[in-house]
Amino acid sequence: MTARKRNHGLQLPPIVAGTWHGEIVGAPSVNFGQVVQPGPPRQSVEFTYLILPTTLTMPNAAFTWPGVVMIMAPTPMKTEFPDAGALFQASRLPSLSLSLEVTRAQFSDMLPRIEARRFKDFHFTVEEEVDGSWPVRSWGMGIELRSA
Repeated sequence: MTARKRNHGLQLPPIVAGTWHGEIVGAPSVNFGQVVQPGPPRQSVEFTYLILPTTLTMPNAAFTWPGVVMIMAPTPMKTEFPDAGALFQASRLPSLSLSLEVTRAQFSDMLPRIEARRFKDFHFTVEEEVDGSWPVRSWGMGIELRSA
């Protein structure tokens, strides 16, 4: 028996540079952990990150992709951030992953607002593809402040 290649006719658009829009569409999750790195010297490193189920809409609303956003609080060892994040396309599924860079202070500011589901919409600007991913030049999300 020979294997046949399935073609369902789904033609996905190419990822393009420009300003994209995102929407958080499900419950966020936060993850905490620690791992020992062998060294030398052997060292324990903490990690904390958020996972947000999202939709990611291309410039000019050309197509909306299902996706996830990962926001990781940096460890004290990470001091350089050449990009504001990166966009990745899944190899087997029609979905995208967006990784956003933050400072630990920014992560701490965001966490209670994300937990309260105050963030909904966001935007990010990607540059041309570099080695299989698209660098993020900028990103932002905001909330309306409630009066007391």
